[in-house]
Amino acid sequence: MNLREIDRLVAEKVMGWEPVYDDGDLVSFVTEFGTLFFSDDDECEWSPTIDIADAWKVVEKLRESKKFTLHDVLDKNDNKVYYAQFHWIEMRYVEYVGAHANTAPLAICLAALKAVGFEVGHVEDIEGEGA
Repeated sequence: MNLREIDRLVAEKVMGWEPVYDDGDLVSFVTEFGTLFFSDDDECEWSPTIDIADAWKVVEKLRESKKFTLHDVLDKNDNKVYYAQFHWIEMRYVEYVGAHANTAPLAICLAALKAVGFEVGHVEDIEGEGA
């Protein structure tokens, strides 16, 4: 799955925005602020997987019902990666979901999707490597 596909999933599944299609192609989302145009070619419009400002909007949306933490950690090869985690109380238990990625925005998006029950498989990240 590429970053734009993840952006789309985050907009719909996490942010709760209504997708608008034209001839089967996603062209925009209806948000609480109006219409957000969306195309595969223009990551400037909405791209929480690469833009920390957009990623932080995702965090703020989920912080309405969940706690959030972000850490820089080392992977098994001692490379610096980011770990984003959401947690909340479910009945009497604390539920945790988190995700690692090479960038903070991508880690946030992957953890946010897990928090709403959607797990992303293999991700082609910014460098084209799997996250």
